[in-house]
Amino acid sequence: MPKFIFITLGCPKNTVDSEVMAGCLLERGFEPVATLDEYVDYAIVNTCGFILPAKEESIDRILELAEYKQQGKIGKLVVAGCLVQRYINDLKKEIPEIDYFVSLDDIEQIVDILENNKDSQFKMPQYVYSEKSPRILSNSVYEYVKISEGCNHSCSFCAIPGIRGRLRSRSIDSIVNEVKNLVDNGYKEIILISQDSTMYGADLGMKDGLAKLLEQLDKIEGDFWIRVMYLFPGEITDYLLKVMANSEKICNYIDIPLQHASKRILKSMRRPGDGKEYLKLIDKIRDIFNDDVFIRTALIVGYPDETEEEFYELKSFVEKAKFNHLGVFTYSHEEDTPAFSLNDNVSEDTKVKRMNEIMEMQKEISYNINKLFEGRTLDVVVEGYYEETEYLLKGRHKGQAPDIDGVTLINEGFADVGDFKRVLIEKAMYYDILGKIL
Repeated sequence: MPKFIFITLGCPKNTVDSEVMAGCLLERGFEPVATLDEYVDYAIVNTCGFILPAKEESIDRILELAEYKQQGKIGKLVVAGCLVQRYINDLKKEIPEIDYFVSLDDIEQIVDILENNKDSQFKMPQYVYSEKSPRILSNSVYEYVKISEGCNHSCSFCAIPGIRGRLRSRSIDSIVNEVKNLVDNGYKEIILISQDSTMYGADLGMKDGLAKLLEQLDKIEGDFWIRVMYLFPGEITDYLLKVMANSEKICNYIDIPLQHASKRILKSMRRPGDGKEYLKLIDKIRDIFNDDVFIRTALIVGYPDETEEEFYELKSFVEKAKFNHLGVFTYSHEEDTPAFSLNDNVSEDTKVKRMNEIMEMQKEISYNINKLFEGRTLDVVVEGYYEETEYLLKGRHKGQAPDIDGVTLINEGFADVGDFKRVLIEKAMYYDILGKIL
């Protein structure tokens, strides 16, 4: 029985792809292993090719495994994912140690590629997985459900449409059936992901497709949460917000990557709006949710020609918006994007300095928001022991997405993994909060 191991890099969408490929292999008699402590027949790297740091991490991991192969610790080296889709010819030329390449269209053909030396076809992807796709699930409490693939936007800094293709939505029935199966198998949180969730169903002729999908998911019986990621600011409707706000299952959590606040920069980015419009949108969101909502955003600093004045405009916007969670990326000058024709004239040192300035500001904002939870009781899903000590449990409330936000630490009380517990919050930290089970 041939053994395989997956090394998955990048975003949760890659995680789903790896789970499907692993499911296909398991279905055909391959055996998964968790570490490289023993010999494996196939080491499979699912790469990210979005921005420079992600590309560098992917290349480093491939080269590390190429050394393992030379040492006889692995049999064949297999590479999949966005880096492969984007740079297939370069990888073939520069890293001959790679034995097999798997395109984004051939995720469910991985067995044929490995067993029959089938050449993977590299073209603009059309593949979308379904509830019938075999899948080895990675998590115990939550699981990701990809509701669509690809993106129809043309943001100037983003290479994703050229890598993953145009929008391709799954049917509502397919998603509902997958979520029902996950809930029946004990999963407590379903996280809907895509490149742009607010565009879900547009290619199928649906208007407000995401809201209609959520209405159907909300009808599924069971004690579980639904979390939605990646909302595009120009497509958030009142209908969608009201569906989310009126549901007990749907997390009161809005993930809305805004990227910047300067009108000039946003126009160059091919993004809608400006800081003033975004503040109005944030006010509307908080009003519809009666201020009981958690808002996360992502920003880019160091975009071409970003001036000090535009950066301070962004800082002022962050101070006014008071996001619960915020991430900042330094601009990555990517070929095959519209912005590549611009002059990448903000130095790396300045980019990092600006990123650190905003994150330092956000640290204080996050702490002050967390202080407001002291003395309050929150519903928390327990995920097990805290990695740093066995004396604390950890979990998350509805305002905390896995891996990217803080956690809720528990120093008193007992619970099993996957339990929902009422937790009295006793102490706020910069990103985490701490409390006891009631």
